[in-house]
Amino acid sequence: MNSFFEKILEIALLKNANILLPEFNDPRVKDATKKLKDMGLLISSINDFTNNDIYYNFLLEQKFTKNWPIEQIRAYISIPINKALVLLACGEVDGVVAGATCATSEIIRASIRIIGIKKESKWVSSTFFMVSPCKKNIYTFADCAVIPEPNSEQIAFIASDAYKFHQTITKQVAKVAFLSFSTNGSAEHFRVNRIKEAARIFSKKNPEIIASNDIQFDAAISKDISNIKDAHSLIKGEANVFIFPNLDAGNIGYKIAQQLGGYSALGPLLQGIKKPVHDLSRGCCVNDIVNVALIAAIQKPT
Repeated sequence: MNSFFEKILEIALLKNANILLPEFNDPRVKDATKKLKDMGLLISSINDFTNNDIYYNFLLEQKFTKNWPIEQIRAYISIPINKALVLLACGEVDGVVAGATCATSEIIRASIRIIGIKKESKWVSSTFFMVSPCKKNIYTFADCAVIPEPNSEQIAFIASDAYKFHQTITKQVAKVAFLSFSTNGSAEHFRVNRIKEAARIFSKKNPEIIASNDIQFDAAISKDISNIKDAHSLIKGEANVFIFPNLDAGNIGYKIAQQLGGYSALGPLLQGIKKPVHDLSRGCCVNDIVNVALIAAIQKPT
């Protein structure tokens, strides 16, 4: 059986997508660019695009640049992440991967301004693909990087984007767990109620998707514990998409899996943007950049 990374490389090569890595001065990005090109991917840097008049005109047409003088437009587009996103908006490239040197907030703010949010998403959030040390087990964790204290509606939308993302990339049937310190109402608290309401909203909008009510992590991942704690669970201890109640839990959770469990954490992969834009941890390694670029390539529409 091929590993997850071998599978996504096969699919990415078929897509023939051009992915832009704008932080070309970072040594890790340079090494990742070479590695991706050696694999047969189309990879660009900012230096590959010089027809700035097109990009100036695009920016001048945007609402957020109203009344900007041309000098301000030039200064804005001189920032690599901004130019990268303009290139994506103009159709010059198929995806952007950055974050080795940029803050997540900078990437998200520019993405919302330049690319925009999908109507069906309403909010930008994030997922991490958590890949087991054997490279064959893949889980999706959301949201671990963007919305600090989501309300029930936001959690439901995060889950909707996450399960679609999971199925698109992994080709697995998504089974969604709404994580809590309660399993199916075993505890009463306003935080539990928030998760229960999110699960209700999600299931109403996505009745075809297997999903839990409020559930503890052990009951979501273990068949034996699921039988004890929640015998009528629809996911039966086989969840592969984990929806966290807030950013504290999500960020801590993925880092525990990464540091103690040896899982590879790919992300934060941004959800809700109209075109593929993905973030990187500033502590990323070359392989992280390579794998996130492959995921961006897979997202190119056929």
